[in-house]
Amino acid sequence: MNKDTVFVDTNIILDWLGERAPFFKFAKALFLKAEKGEIEILISTMSYISTEYILRKQLGKEKTIQALNKLRSISTVCMSGGEEIDLALISDMKDFEDSFQYHTAINNSACVIITRNLKDFINVQIPIMSAEDYINSTQKE
Repeated sequence: MNKDTVFVDTNIILDWLGERAPFFKFAKALFLKAEKGEIEILISTMSYISTEYILRKQLGKEKTIQALNKLRSISTVCMSGGEEIDLALISDMKDFEDSFQYHTAINNSACVIITRNLKDFINVQIPIMSAEDYINSTQKE
């Protein structure tokens, strides 16, 4: 059985590490699948930077670094750079950050993008799902 290669957007990471209700439950379940080796989670470098900035205000620097170390231990950092920036600049997507994340996911062979920002991903080549929808879909298999 091949495991899914899942690209996780920043908002899902923040739901998990920041324990944001009501989204925490399914974000936690998603990352638990990675801890168990059931899926491979891909995360962009931009998500690490954004997560650190936001969580540091909530948790403080030390707890934030601990949380990022935990995240790093169960995820793969995606390669991205000029090509993804260029593609995002010419994209039909309204949100530049979403477009950058999308092209990073595609260029790193993700089979699905997990986000809460579903509506901004238009004209896409791979499924865009919430953590809840993804977890529910994997439980039916």
